[in-house]
Amino acid sequence: MKLQSKILLGILITTIFTTNIYGDDSKKKSEIKVVKLFDNKIPDNIKTDIRYKGEDLPELLDYIFIKTKYGNVRKFPTGSSEVIYQIRFNEKLQVLEKRSQKGSTESFWYKVQTPNGVGYISSVYCEERSFRFEKMLERINDVEKFINDNNEAGIQLASTNSYIPNPYNKDMLRTKDKYGTSLDQNIIGEYKGEKIYIPDRSVLSVLSEGKKEAEVRVEGIKEFPLVIEKKYLTERPKISQGFKKAIVADIENQNLAAFEKVNDEWILVSYIYGKTGIESVLGFETPRGSFIVPTLKYEMGYRGNFGEDLGVARYAIRFSGGGYLHGTPVDYPEEPNKEFFLAQKEIGLGTFKGTRKCIRNTVSHARFLFEWILGDESNKNIASNDQLPKENVMFIIF
Repeated sequence: MKLQSKILLGILITTIFTTNIYGDDSKKKSEIKVVKLFDNKIPDNIKTDIRYKGEDLPELLDYIFIKTKYGNVRKFPTGSSEVIYQIRFNEKLQVLEKRSQKGSTESFWYKVQTPNGVGYISSVYCEERSFRFEKMLERINDVEKFINDNNEAGIQLASTNSYIPNPYNKDMLRTKDKYGTSLDQNIIGEYKGEKIYIPDRSVLSVLSEGKKEAEVRVEGIKEFPLVIEKKYLTERPKISQGFKKAIVADIENQNLAAFEKVNDEWILVSYIYGKTGIESVLGFETPRGSFIVPTLKYEMGYRGNFGEDLGVARYAIRFSGGGYLHGTPVDYPEEPNKEFFLAQKEIGLGTFKGTRKCIRNTVSHARFLFEWILGDESNKNIASNDQLPKENVMFIIF
């Protein structure tokens, strides 16, 4: 953010002013404070070479979405003001600013851009979302520094390999640690008598090894050393070689972006709305951390409560356990009219959580990421559904 913008934001945040928000015909007054500004732009310090050209490339980088059946956008930030636009559940509008308003109680209003002009909507009806590109780049730098520091110190780098496929969704281990990470598909790390669960494919350094156990430091987990069973360590892919491609997902804002290192600079190459995991009968929340991509699938089948085949998700990129980034899934009965059903489902991307652990994006963007990871045709095994990346690809989730 430029210095001038920071100064302006500081003035707006710290200045409390009294204004008549009801129009000239009312004497009611309310104390208003602008607490956040939005510009709907990629920050100037983020280098870009946007290679994804799909029509679903988001136009709104800062927005609100409606979480109720519908929401009214009003001329002024008050419930008695004229309605200028009505927006339905899951739909999005560009957000310009967030206001705190104190009368008898405190409330929040968003100033938004609508087809009928600028108006205001109460936070009761909506939630805000933003693409935090700077935070994404910060996490990439964290992981890169972790790898570089351990390489310089001569410390072995590895990842965990603990996933055993469970296609019928039986006996899933629901126990969680203090960070909310489930035991299912993951391993136990012991720290001073405390159990911390380490997600499958997590990036780590090996501090010491015994016959059956190892002491490790996991990138993104503050406690170390963690004692784990040595059998879960793997050097495939070889973490010490570093990485030049990274996919970064933001759970709080339900979006993701892809970065590539070109001439020693990280370049933003694509971004898209997403949907991450929620605790459910058949799944878990998407784990946070840094993961090395082990495999990809052109098609990934999924099952229902009783193990029955339900449908297919295409262009699946595995990041942890049974967690994949993939295109919006299509049930078998929907296949004849899949474009219609995809359009209906993809409206909800960038809003609420809702998968079984995976990260969902549009089919078109999932295909772009799939091809971007594999590179040229010589890297593909056309006889197989399963594909192996020919270079390290890091998957970072925060």
